[in-house]
Amino acid sequence: MEELLLRHAGLPRPMAPRRRLRVVAVALRTRPTSLAVPGLPPAPAAPPSPLPLPAPEPVLPSPPVSADAAAVLLAAGVPPADVPRAAGMCPELLSVPAETIAAALRFLTEEAGVPEADLPRVLRRRPRLLVSPVAARLRPTLYFLRAVGVPDLHRRADLLSFSVEDKLLPRIEFLESLGLPSRAARSMARRFPALFCYGVEGNMRPKAEYLLGAMGRDADELLEFPEYFSYALATRIAPRHEACAARGVRLPLPAMLRPGEAKFRATLAGCVGSTPPRRRSPLWHATWVDDGDHAGAAAKEAAAAAV
Repeated sequence: MEELLLRHAGLPRPMAPRRRLRVVAVALRTRPTSLAVPGLPPAPAAPPSPLPLPAPEPVLPSPPVSADAAAVLLAAGVPPADVPRAAGMCPELLSVPAETIAAALRFLTEEAGVPEADLPRVLRRRPRLLVSPVAARLRPTLYFLRAVGVPDLHRRADLLSFSVEDKLLPRIEFLESLGLPSRAARSMARRFPALFCYGVEGNMRPKAEYLLGAMGRDADELLEFPEYFSYALATRIAPRHEACAARGVRLPLPAMLRPGEAKFRATLAGCVGSTPPRRRSPLWHATWVDDGDHAGAAAKEAAAAAV
């Protein structure tokens, strides 16, 4: 009946409230700033913000992968699976010129004496060698390590990417700050090149302070046993020192740190109230030193410390 009356009088049909709300919602989504709904007061303008709006962060494009650089690596014998792994460890490989990589490879084989067959192993361990400039980084480091007397540099080629001023010299200077002569500090680095891989503040200083402080030892013991810095302070050095102190036993650093846990506990129990064998004694190696246990632990920590 209502529809017949409206049609007879020529009046428009009123809009249903639900449909009108839907129209308003669509208008708000499409034209939120210029919306004017008949019969409703205009929305008040938002007050200006006292702080400037932050600029949108720029979206940087990903660096293009150099096909020429990948070709140089593959020609050097690097397995194809190692190329993306090396790029993940050293992102500069994604955009470095191929000639920089080729120059680094020539330096490693012709000047540093790395056999071509060993290149994949060296680059797998330290791909940053490929992006290090020869004249400004690789060659000065090679000359410094030769002056120190580090042997078999072709087997320690990962050290060549370190800066002499920022990485190598600070380790030597720290050892000298402990009271060791310059010749002694260089001797330690020559006999244990992994020292160059350890951080001064995060590794060497806390361990040296514990040795000189809580352990009451002399820095000269570090000269005889530079591998001391390869052991963890919280899980190896401190617990074993405390175990020795509780039993009134003072062991040399190699005897305290090198053996495995079971052998250390067994030998410590038999050493209560007695004097450990001297270093020149044939009982020294047989009783106190466990080289196999230390080799794995030292290699694992040195690999974790290298950056």
